[in-house]
Amino acid sequence: MNIKTYNKISAAGLNRLAAKGYAYGDEVENPVGAIVRSASLHETEFPKSLLAIARAGAGTNNIPIDRCSEQGIVVEGLTNCLVKFSKCCTPVPGDDIVGFITRGYGISVHRADCPNADPARRKPEEAGRWINVSWGSNTRESYRTTLEVVAKDRLNLIVDISTVLSSTKTHVSSLNARSTPDGFALITLDTDVSDSQQLQTVMRRIEQISGVMRVTRPAG
Repeated sequence: MNIKTYNKISAAGLNRLAAKGYAYGDEVENPVGAIVRSASLHETEFPKSLLAIARAGAGTNNIPIDRCSEQGIVVEGLTNCLVKFSKCCTPVPGDDIVGFITRGYGISVHRADCPNADPARRKPEEAGRWINVSWGSNTRESYRTTLEVVAKDRLNLIVDISTVLSSTKTHVSSLNARSTPDGFALITLDTDVSDSQQLQTVMRRIEQISGVMRVTRPAG
């Protein structure tokens, strides 16, 4: 398989590529096989072997880099990684997480318990695109995540929930509430929290409100 890249690969990387049986070339016109752009994953062709290629030592400016960190996420074996947080499960620091190499949008980070990351549901042809990621030490001040609340509908329910959010210094970016014909309230909150510990505190406090039956984090 030929490897086409926009950037030079480090000497150590070239040795590892050769050891793995890959050919290296600078040509970018009508490339054959995968394009490795300093392992940044900005291109759109991602065969199974891409992760192995990236881990073989693609570097920036001939400097071998063995890991990258973006938005508090550490990805071993890659450099210049583009990271986004999956909207289906909205992970926050402290959650167990896993990464998926998307087509053209970098690495999508899922909670490990997200149904979309369930090993039993993964497509065999995408096996090489699931990678190990972890939280680093440079996490952001806050991360957005979603909570769903099911409660018996009553007056001042939203007021009581707002009081909890205020007392825990939790910013709310959006709140959607609706009543069901059978007397329940369904509330969706998009909140900004620093980590899973703060989030668990908020969830416990909301669960203690009169009439609240369930507080969950949606996934999938």
